[in-house]
Amino acid sequence: MVIRANDTNLILGPCPFRSIPSSVEEIEKLRERAGLQRAVASGFRSLLYYDTLSGLEEDMVHYASLRTWLYFYATLDPCFPQMERGVRRAAVDERIAAVRLLPGLHHYELDAPEVDDLMAAAQAERVPVNLMARIFDDRVAPQYLQQTVPKPEHVAAFLMRHRKVKIALSMFYFTELRALELDWHALPHVYVDFGCSKPNVASLDALEKVFPTARALFGTGAPFYYWAGSRLGLDGAEMSVDTKRAIMADNARDFFAWD
Repeated sequence: MVIRANDTNLILGPCPFRSIPSSVEEIEKLRERAGLQRAVASGFRSLLYYDTLSGLEEDMVHYASLRTWLYFYATLDPCFPQMERGVRRAAVDERIAAVRLLPGLHHYELDAPEVDDLMAAAQAERVPVNLMARIFDDRVAPQYLQQTVPKPEHVAAFLMRHRKVKIALSMFYFTELRALELDWHALPHVYVDFGCSKPNVASLDALEKVFPTARALFGTGAPFYYWAGSRLGLDGAEMSVDTKRAIMADNARDFFAWD
């Protein structure tokens, strides 16, 4: 089975903790090896900068030659003064696929009024939002970096409160997703990226019973994480080829409103 994938979670660029293969040439080679049609990335310049938009600008300049297939998240801190400008930028710049929230690293609560203001702006501009639980696998996270995953009840309330915005969850473990105790079928605006949720064959075999696969996405976290590792579980899962193609490619086109 050869499926040209739409990877919804590349993590790239200069990382202060270890070297990762993120040159333009290396990202182009990643595209070839992983068989990517398109991908949406966050760069460490954006994720770890206080001024996240300045980091995004640097990434988009650095990877400009890949603009035909590489898109970016605009990672925004709702408590930072440029929030509305960032949402507007995401709405008008074709290289920005969505807004990304990372409360676990930027240290704000999902029930903060500033978050509601950002979501209202996203709704008005018809911009999808990605809620990222973490960057670093908890087992290897730098000990001096405080990374606090949002509480399940706060995530569930956030999803229920913002029903008019397309929202994707990423970098949540399967155990954390189960802890939300949501009726996913009653939340048609919510998508979940299962690629970095520690998927294995057994958990993915059970996926169709608990989550609408038409809203399942698959991001690998490459090149920070090894892209083929996440794919192993999906390749071995007892799903039809059509279902696997939807998860790896088609559903991302719907979420990001790609042609």
